[in-house]
Amino acid sequence: MTKEVKDEDLEIRWPQDGDRIFAEAESPADVQVTNDPAQRFYRMPMGYKRAGDILVDRAKVDLADRPNIIYPALFCYRQSIELFLKRIVDEFGDVPSEKTHKLDALWKRFMQVVAARGGADSVGLHTVEKLVREMNEVDENSDAFRFPTDGERAPFSLGAGGIDLTALREAMHALENFFECCYLAYQHEDGLMSTE
Repeated sequence: MTKEVKDEDLEIRWPQDGDRIFAEAESPADVQVTNDPAQRFYRMPMGYKRAGDILVDRAKVDLADRPNIIYPALFCYRQSIELFLKRIVDEFGDVPSEKTHKLDALWKRFMQVVAARGGADSVGLHTVEKLVREMNEVDENSDAFRFPTDGERAPFSLGAGGIDLTALREAMHALENFFECCYLAYQHEDGLMSTE
């Protein structure tokens, strides 16, 4: 059984023989992970989005840690957008999503699904497109929030004015709602078609 260590003790803790990153769960308080791809694909977009929320909430109250955790928060949010798009394209499109991190390419595939289902005039679609495009312009290849510079060692431009954490969190929540509603609507449509 793993002994619980207090946070203050972790600051001075050093790696020890027997440490494991993927130690087997020993109590109900530990987490169970699944190897089922469908279950993981369901949980991962929401999980990255929720991790972004937790980090943004922490950044709002912890001025000292704010400059450190904004990058993982932004990465989590971007990753959630990517996975929301891939999940819908993979499950409801004619062809699985390409192996890409490019949001603009995934958006085009997503729009093919939307058009095939007659939803090109869906409420909020234009705004969602603008938000996805905004994220893509800041982080086209999913590396601006993971690395300090691009492949040519040029700095990433994230804007000089800072980031409004409340607006960021609200926009991401709205995106999650939109993508989840699309997913559930398409799933419902497919269920109705299979019973006819």
